[in-house]
Amino acid sequence: MKIKNKKDLGLGAFCIVFAALIAYLSMQLKATGYEGDPGPKMFPLIGSVIMAVCGIALIIAPEKEAKVFLTKEQWKAAFGLFGMYVGFALMFWLFGFIIAVPISLFIITFMLSKLSVKDATVKHRLIISLIYGVVGGAVLYLAYVVGLKTQMPTGLLIELLKK
Repeated sequence: MKIKNKKDLGLGAFCIVFAALIAYLSMQLKATGYEGDPGPKMFPLIGSVIMAVCGIALIIAPEKEAKVFLTKEQWKAAFGLFGMYVGFALMFWLFGFIIAVPISLFIITFMLSKLSVKDATVKHRLIISLIYGVVGGAVLYLAYVVGLKTQMPTGLLIELLKK
């Protein structure tokens, strides 16, 4: 049997080995004392089974021919998105949750809308992204801060302004 796509074979084998490692480490977690409660190992086990199934599927039914991984435009979009995530981490550290999350949601949504809604005008994409950033930030704030009573970072600059 001649292997046509070595990348799929390698990735499939990696997925299976990594899934086995996750399953092994998950089995080391202690169960809770409640009857019928699977404990903290349930979600990692489910994830490892899904990953192993995907790895097996890659080995059994690989792509017929190797394709170009990413085009030049896709590489630019990927690096732009990665840069935005780095920018989000910096904004989160400097300005905290309340400011960084809506701004990041707005920018990421606007970046991705250029790829998904190509026929929309820039003004339309800006308005939709702005609404999504504000509403999404408010929903995340309500869920984490109000609902779960989580204390989110306020940011270095805001802490300095309070003093």
